[in-house]
Amino acid sequence: MSGHSILYLGSGEFASEYLGELQTLPCCTYLTRSSDFKLPDDASYIVDLVLLEVGPIIARTGRSLSELINELAPYPVVALARKDREHRGIAAVRAGAQAYICVDKITVEAQETIFDHAVKRGRLQSRLSNTDTTVLSILRNINDGVIVVDDAGHVLDINPAARTLLGINPRMQPDPTWEQTFCCVDEFGDSYRNSADLPLMRARAGEKFSNQIAIYRTPEQPDIVLSINGQGLYDGNRELIGGVITFRDVTESTRRTSELEKRAQFDELTGLANRSLFAEQLTRAIGRSQRKSAPLATLFIDLDRFKSVNDTLGHDTGDALLRQVAERLQSNVRVGDFCGRWGGDEFVVCLEDFGPAGNAAAAAQKLLLVLSEKYAIGNSEVYATPSIGISMYPEAGDTAERLIKAADVAMFEAKKRGGGRFQYYSTSLNAKLAQSEELEGGLRHALVRDEFVLHYQPRIDLTSNRLIGLEALLRWQHPRFGLLPPARFLPILESSGLIHSAGEWVITTACRQLAAWQHRFELPDLSIAINLSPQQLVHKRLVDVIAKALSDTGLDPGCIELEICDGDRVQKRSAEKEILRQLRKLGVRLSLDHFGTRDVSFESIDNGFIDSFVLDQALIADVEENNSHQRIVRAAIAMAQGLDIEVTAEGVETVRQLEFLKSCNCNLAQGFLISRPMQAEKVSAILRSEIAGTSLLSRGMP
Repeated sequence: MSGHSILYLGSGEFASEYLGELQTLPCCTYLTRSSDFKLPDDASYIVDLVLLEVGPIIARTGRSLSELINELAPYPVVALARKDREHRGIAAVRAGAQAYICVDKITVEAQETIFDHAVKRGRLQSRLSNTDTTVLSILRNINDGVIVVDDAGHVLDINPAARTLLGINPRMQPDPTWEQTFCCVDEFGDSYRNSADLPLMRARAGEKFSNQIAIYRTPEQPDIVLSINGQGLYDGNRELIGGVITFRDVTESTRRTSELEKRAQFDELTGLANRSLFAEQLTRAIGRSQRKSAPLATLFIDLDRFKSVNDTLGHDTGDALLRQVAERLQSNVRVGDFCGRWGGDEFVVCLEDFGPAGNAAAAAQKLLLVLSEKYAIGNSEVYATPSIGISMYPEAGDTAERLIKAADVAMFEAKKRGGGRFQYYSTSLNAKLAQSEELEGGLRHALVRDEFVLHYQPRIDLTSNRLIGLEALLRWQHPRFGLLPPARFLPILESSGLIHSAGEWVITTACRQLAAWQHRFELPDLSIAINLSPQQLVHKRLVDVIAKALSDTGLDPGCIELEICDGDRVQKRSAEKEILRQLRKLGVRLSLDHFGTRDVSFESIDNGFIDSFVLDQALIADVEENNSHQRIVRAAIAMAQGLDIEVTAEGVETVRQLEFLKSCNCNLAQGFLISRPMQAEKVSAILRSEIAGTSLLSRGMP
């Protein structure tokens, strides 16, 4: 720091000792005194800093403190006061002084810093245009923080709001290195690698910017997140002489935004990454694998028989189980690997840089054992085994989407083999995935291209052997693969969300066809059964679609039978129960499909919703030899009769099966013995024969 030529204004009574010492210091090259508070005539030559004694003596001059300081412009003013009268120095700064000193409590180093700062600040202000001076005066009194630096990076001014926001003592003056430490951490918590990106550096370089998010970090207080605007300061000749930044505290709003982003990226139940975040992470992992030529594997994990946990122990227990599964996954993957929740009871894991390919199997086996161990939930002991599919990059796919789909396909193979195991994705599975993707792409256009068709399978009354109804069955006339049964494409319809539009088409088409048959053949009691996907039962639009179909066709609602697959699930979900309640108000019949082969409680059929159920063909297939199935069928029919519920048996293929069902007083039957599913034109021919008195059974199989 250089020495200064100093003018002292005041009587010098309380500062005589201070002034005597000041003359001996390097920071003072020349000292002039004046007791009448006036500038000497040669001030421009001998004065570059004014020391002003503040106190009652100023009142004797007939001028206020601010008037006196304004008269001393453009010379920088430093006020002098005693420690016990420090408030006088603070008042002087508010009136326009550059700083103040307590003469009885000041170190040589602090004094030199204050003098140097005051002179630099005064020189900068003298070079500012009137407009810039006015702007800085306004900024000094706003609620936003304001910091001014000169072209060398010295901090010349910090307004009161900035000191409050940053927790800076009113007497503290930043040293020359402060510019490099102020907000040197970016919004992501990383230090700026390039000093040119620091807010104060950008401003004094003349750059105009807004909303730079940076973190103010000091050891004494929590991090403060600031939104910073900045620009350069110029003199009357448009020469850059410094910079100014304004800022405000956005810590709380940033925290709230971060929480919202976390909710959008993380699963609320388990805290794991959700689908979108995991896919992003996997995409970045694939990039790392490419660059390092390192192995990468994706694991798709599904809990076996998780539904039974929800059904028997309740959804709270099911949720607790999912949380514990997530904890075990996080605790048993290596640092650098990551996992997420894909949905429901499905989880995904990415393994990186694990060495030989066999190590992926070892990791899967470890997770298999860990996840199969007993879970303690409340007072219950719960057991759940996982099925795990493994896909390797790049053999199974070169994108996150393909790797996850491949692992999903492999998981289903593991589940088909009994669960509680892992399965690698293979070439044959790859062909299956490719075909599945082709089918999904085709399904998105199938309705528009009029590729869906309905086939109808007749049902007969076992008392009269007469045809009394049909089941509508969806088929897809694929342009390359030919006529496809629903087993080939129904899972894709459900997973892709296309089931709603396809289901509406089925309902509308089946009702129109039934109305046409009833009118043409004068069969007002002819009925039709339509299968519903569980997904359709969660949307109120289903009720609107059926109501419109009834209105458009004039059908008796009792001629429409809607088959649902999972009575227990419906019974326990209030939204789906409400849909069923509205369907019953329309007057349509509700039937429980696949009865006897799924977990169905008595409550699910004794709830006032179900009019009939369909015995699963797995029970009928070996009923001639299987005594257990015979007992189940007899008991089911007896129970239905007691509840006034109609029973249909599907999959009837032999005369002996038919005779057994008749002996049990089963109401209706369908199957290949009676008729295969057929197009609408063939159904018309059969209905014509029925009217003529020729029954299906007497005709034999079509």
